[in-house]
Amino acid sequence: MVFELLDPRILKVLEDKDIREPTGAQSEAIPLVLAGENVLLVAPTGIGKTEAAMLPLLHKLITTPGKGIQLLYITPLRALNRDMLRRLEEFGDALGLRVAVRHGDTSQSERQRQSKHAPDILITTPETLQVMFTGKNLRAHLSNVRFVVVDEVHELANDERGAQLAVALERVAELAGEFQRIGLSATVGSHQEVAAFLGGVGRKVRIVRASVAKEMRITVQFPEVQEGDRDLAGTLQSDPQLIACMRRAKELIEGHRSTLMFVNTRDTAEALAARYHIWDEGFKIGVHHGSLSKETRMEMEDDFKSERLKGLICTSSLELGIDIGSSDFAIQYNSPRQVARLVQRIGRAGHRVGRRTEGAIIASTPDEIAESLVVTRLALAERYEPLVVRKDPLTVLANQLVAMASAGPVPVEKAYALVRRAYPFRELSRQRFDAVLEQIAEIGLVFVDGDVYKRSGRGRKYFYDNISMIPDERTFRIRDIGTRKVVGTLDESFVISFAEPYATFITRGRSWRIVEVMDDELLVEQVKEIGSIPSWSGEDIPVPFEVAQEVGRMRGGYDRKDYRGDAAAFKALDDYLGEQGRGFPMPTDRRITIEMGKRLAILNMCFGSKVNETIAKMLSVLLSARLGESVAVTTDPYRVILDLPRDVAPATIVETLRSISAST
Repeated sequence: MVFELLDPRILKVLEDKDIREPTGAQSEAIPLVLAGENVLLVAPTGIGKTEAAMLPLLHKLITTPGKGIQLLYITPLRALNRDMLRRLEEFGDALGLRVAVRHGDTSQSERQRQSKHAPDILITTPETLQVMFTGKNLRAHLSNVRFVVVDEVHELANDERGAQLAVALERVAELAGEFQRIGLSATVGSHQEVAAFLGGVGRKVRIVRASVAKEMRITVQFPEVQEGDRDLAGTLQSDPQLIACMRRAKELIEGHRSTLMFVNTRDTAEALAARYHIWDEGFKIGVHHGSLSKETRMEMEDDFKSERLKGLICTSSLELGIDIGSSDFAIQYNSPRQVARLVQRIGRAGHRVGRRTEGAIIASTPDEIAESLVVTRLALAERYEPLVVRKDPLTVLANQLVAMASAGPVPVEKAYALVRRAYPFRELSRQRFDAVLEQIAEIGLVFVDGDVYKRSGRGRKYFYDNISMIPDERTFRIRDIGTRKVVGTLDESFVISFAEPYATFITRGRSWRIVEVMDDELLVEQVKEIGSIPSWSGEDIPVPFEVAQEVGRMRGGYDRKDYRGDAAAFKALDDYLGEQGRGFPMPTDRRITIEMGKRLAILNMCFGSKVNETIAKMLSVLLSARLGESVAVTTDPYRVILDLPRDVAPATIVETLRSISAST
């Protein structure tokens, strides 16, 4: 048994926690980590991935002690950091290792303590790691790093945050020398690509795919409207079909001990929670998303864990491996859009080794039914979306060149060599590198002095204003005037267009009336009425090309045996397809149709979010040039909608569309 390879002190902690047998993932990964190999561990949610990485690393820390920060544990979410701190402190206290967390919420006193007396294990985020390079003491502590664990690595690998982290890991290697790299992920579609991202150029990474006997049961359900739903719809100012979906979700939540209800956007979470509270104040349901205050989120997590809440409506804020207790059921409201998201979300039910994962997707429209059936089929077949690491994101390159200068003068050759070791920049040409360096020098972010470049005062401000690669919008705090507690935040765009005294809006699943609008916060009081639903930026989850294409194929006919849905879902979908197909060609994976209206054109095409967005932008530019007036566009995964300046012949749109070359 692999546990026998570990130090007796670790075995004692495992015994105290009643962990006696390793999981499959732990049996496969622990020997490799002990042997010093770089490892990417891909395994389902809830089968001990963290322990598979940390047990052998804890063994190394206590058998070959060192000084300074020896292990960096990097996660994409601050909520994951808090959860990981609690879990690792149990081991740290027993093994004489100091564990600490450092992120945006860390107090100044704790930051100073870490600077003077470094922990053995530091849990942090990619953004906070960027700041650590600027402190003399912290750089010295980073020079002792021997191990780095990147949790939920799939969340970082294919975006700008990931490219920023990849360069940061090379900067750590520059300070500390080579270190062991471990990546953990529940859902990865392209294992080799993620492994290459984790390792960087020239390093071998072993991929461990742990298979665990954990059955997943998912059905797509379409609740039919009942007479009582129509009456309730008037009270809750909603659509009868939405009320039918809420009723079905309520039945499922009340039929289980502890249920997570996932939605795709924060405004949907708030709309559902507020209506549940007005419908039945005794229904024990909470709401959790990233625009609620940290205190509110922690309160919701604790209430759910202790079963004071029977259900929790949440966004991707609880999608990853945060421990929120033993949920026994998961609901997804409407399609999750992506296979990996469905597996992560439904996987939160039965979040223990060997337990069956049970969940349901409740769909509100035929389009949602079709997409949900497709995503469910692909999830059960373990066909995740392919993940591609973006090459040469130049915004990240500019950001990192300024970041490196914040720690002192940088030789240009050294900077180029370092950046090229990061996998996203493996093919970066010297010409492009020099062009970016020249540009940031021209706008005053750095000074180039021969073979060296240095920071500027303007560059220092830029660095601190742009530590994060996550698109940001100014936010306003929401403060309860009675308790003086911060409830959450609202985006500036919503505040500008909506906020005025006595206006009501929803947050935390409750309605609030604005008492006063201040420079950076709103003073509010709770009221019992349905308020407006806020909008937040960066909400939409893109539908992959593969999913949209299969939805298109279903429109031409499908076999029910291939999909997991209830009778009502199949009937609603078949009725819809039959009605749409009468007298008009149906848009499919192979056919684009165009509907014309008054100064409006709708192109129905099943290509997914990103392809449709790309085509829409090209069409807008080409048609605007052709018509001599601007053409506005909006898109979804199955349509491109053109807002035309005047009526246009369909042939004009078809010709313009056909003029776009696939190689453009």
